[in-house]
Amino acid sequence: MTIDKYTEKNKGDFERVWVNWLTNSMGLQPQKKDIEEVQNPVLNYINSGGMVFYANNNGKCIGVVAIKKLNLTDYEFCKLVVDEKARGFGLGKRLVQKCIDFVKEENGKNLYLQSFHKLEIAVKMYKGMGFTDASAPEGMLVVKRTEIIMKREI
Repeated sequence: MTIDKYTEKNKGDFERVWVNWLTNSMGLQPQKKDIEEVQNPVLNYINSGGMVFYANNNGKCIGVVAIKKLNLTDYEFCKLVVDEKARGFGLGKRLVQKCIDFVKEENGKNLYLQSFHKLEIAVKMYKGMGFTDASAPEGMLVVKRTEIIMKREI
């Protein structure tokens, strides 16, 4: 299993994996902005100083995460999803660590995330990785479904 930066080969995987999770696992519908972001990762993340990472297993995408640059010092990781069949093996933690490493390489100071209470296992993992409750920083677009904002100093 590898965690790779965005390539055109994985472009459609971001939308497929993330929308499937949101609708089938969470029972929610994506907002228009969500669809625009997952269909155009270069425009919405990479061109502004962020990145999209894909977890690939034998050529199949089984996890995704995006990093958005919010301002000069702050980043947000978002749309973290691991395929249901691949959960329980630490892949989510590896994807978050890849985000932390990316922010360090970019000389960022803080990494933020948005989540909701239903994701108890994920929130527990975030706390275990040093994330704490926080207010939204400058540049963060807080989506309607957000219940928790967390931050980790880098």
